[in-house]
Amino acid sequence: MLLQILPSDPVSTTENFLDVQLILVIVGLAVSVFVILKLSKFLSKIKINKTVKKHSYTS
Repeated sequence: MLLQILPSDPVSTTENFLDVQLILVIVGLAVSVFVILKLSKFLSKIKINKTVKKHSYTS
């Protein structure tokens, strides 16, 4: 038969869709890990000075 009347099997489109979803999940995880590492590096550079003397009240 030269002409195909019925549509092709949806198995290949389902596999392609799952591959795209898997790639998006992996890229999303990689980006989130990168952002978390950069944020933690930035926060580790911030230093809070706790040398403020507390006032003592005497009578």
